[in-house]
Amino acid sequence: MRDILQKLSEAFGPSGKEEALAAQVADIMRPWCDEVRIDDLWNVIGIKHGVAAEPRPRLMLMAHMDEISMMVTAIEGPFLRFRPHAYDPRVLVGQMVIVYGRQPIVGVVGDRPPHLMDAAERKRMPRIGDLVIDTGLDADSLADQVQVGDSVLLQRSMLSLMGDRVAGKAFDDRLSLTAILGTLKALQTIQHPGDVIAVASVGEEMNLLGAQTASYALHPDLALVLDVTFGRQPGVPKSESFPLGCGPVIGVGPNLHPRLTSRLLEMCETLELPHERELLPGNTGTDAWMVQVATGGIPVGLVGMPIRNMHSPVEVADLRDLRRTVRLLTAFVAAADQALVDDLAFRLPDFEEVTA
Repeated sequence: MRDILQKLSEAFGPSGKEEALAAQVADIMRPWCDEVRIDDLWNVIGIKHGVAAEPRPRLMLMAHMDEISMMVTAIEGPFLRFRPHAYDPRVLVGQMVIVYGRQPIVGVVGDRPPHLMDAAERKRMPRIGDLVIDTGLDADSLADQVQVGDSVLLQRSMLSLMGDRVAGKAFDDRLSLTAILGTLKALQTIQHPGDVIAVASVGEEMNLLGAQTASYALHPDLALVLDVTFGRQPGVPKSESFPLGCGPVIGVGPNLHPRLTSRLLEMCETLELPHERELLPGNTGTDAWMVQVATGGIPVGLVGMPIRNMHSPVEVADLRDLRRTVRLLTAFVAAADQALVDDLAFRLPDFEEVTA
């Protein structure tokens, strides 16, 4: 799984331009599924059939594969102006980038030397208008290779830190996508009653459009959405973060089906898996927000993994959380039968229950 995470982390796949990444994900997924396809928006959909008699329960596992990025807004001689999508300007100064023009071009993000700033400028944080990308090309060559609207991504190789920790870009949400791929691999030796529909969705960082279209097209009986959550670090409130290595983080809130949430928590206890609860009283900020209300409504649960430095080029994750999440998902799929689906449906209490 570490190798898969590294391959996905270092791949190119900004929101709206996931086509090349979709092909890579499909290639990884194909040996572990009965069928794999890429839809018109580049959602990757893999289906692994269960062993129960048809019609079988249909369980969707979803994680988004798009990543935050930048876009070229102007060409000023040998320099590029740009606009980030969800990147904080504080993390951009001094970073190496890849400009995806006619061909990939390496560049660096720079600001003016502090010696040439006035006192007020040195005290404030960098502003996007102050930053430029320098590729080393002269003005004519740059204009020939790059045009306004081209995508820009930070270039970052995944690094091994101490213990089970790794750092890199796009762990949001390719860490979760790796967990789904690891689950598909684990299911090769395990019988499961229902059909598993694995979805690598597009556009989550923009407007959840991949989750919306895939859910309408596939109409699963239930769904588990995987996404990262905030890892504990200095300056981050304990009430809004979780320690790395804590295991899967189960979302609790109105965007999520209460019985499905309870089943996930019970399974963590049964498996003796370390885990945490994340209280989400409103919009979860994940694909679950869209999946829940697709078609006539889909029961959805949310499983998270904590990362530090979210939406930066040095997101930090713990591979133990990845392994434990795969174990949880594999056990959940193995037990996801028609009785579980029936239990998720709303029903009025009968007379005996009311009078007990």
